[in-house]
Amino acid sequence: MYEITVRLPIKKIERIIPHLYQKGYYQAFYEVPLDVVTDANGYAFVEKRNETTELNIYINDYIEAKERGQLLELLAIDESSLLVKEVNELNYQQTFDDIFLENGWVITTPDRRYHYDKERRIVLDSQGNFGTGYHETTRDCLHFILNHDFTGFCVADIGAGSGVLSVAAALRGADSIDTFDIQPVEREILYQCQLNDVKPVNVFQSDLIQNENQINKEYDWIFLNIGTQENIDILKAQGLLDCHGTTFILSGMLEWNAQRVVNVFKKAGFLLEERKQSNEWVTCLFKAK
Repeated sequence: MYEITVRLPIKKIERIIPHLYQKGYYQAFYEVPLDVVTDANGYAFVEKRNETTELNIYINDYIEAKERGQLLELLAIDESSLLVKEVNELNYQQTFDDIFLENGWVITTPDRRYHYDKERRIVLDSQGNFGTGYHETTRDCLHFILNHDFTGFCVADIGAGSGVLSVAAALRGADSIDTFDIQPVEREILYQCQLNDVKPVNVFQSDLIQNENQINKEYDWIFLNIGTQENIDILKAQGLLDCHGTTFILSGMLEWNAQRVVNVFKKAGFLLEERKQSNEWVTCLFKAK
């Protein structure tokens, strides 16, 4: 495989992409630079559309002189602006380092699973959904989950992503687990369950903010790791704050807006039993009084 790289204004790339497709260059990718800003709900991203960025085009065969000339004409650039290099397709398989959690557990990949004690490992082969274990919110949720015995408990994992929190609860003895996500994550979550030799969980795809009253039973534990406002909206839309027999783990909150969630739970009659912060990210465990 060959990678062709050229740096162009973003607006020019947007005009060129359809023409590349017409000429058979289907593997063409670019990223719009982003500015990260903060608002009341956390982080937001603003596209920097007036800047330049790299356009990467991938082809299977070396680009001959004639085709190279056609591509230069299509891109409206000179020869010196074009970089062509051969790449190894195997390098596109993303690998993850093992993640050593605070409480003696490790998140590892399927090919390295036998390097660790079966009783203290989570095997994860992320398919691209949130929950690789690298983000602070995932790690801190796992810190709470792996420190508790879930034997016989019924659990809901809302915003489940890869399902890593559900797998952790299953490894700690949870009797039944329902996962909810706005994205179609069933295939991945069931795959993660298989990798960890835990029984399959129930997977539901739903927008729990727009679709009210989708959760019609009480759980012993509920995990909710999305974002401050999203967490609050789901709690209200699904009437979860009426579940006074439930223990909640809430994450995805930032130090400048986490108090909003704490206030919502206090008003509903819950106690903030534990709070953990990693960098600016806050994770809380709430129990009823």
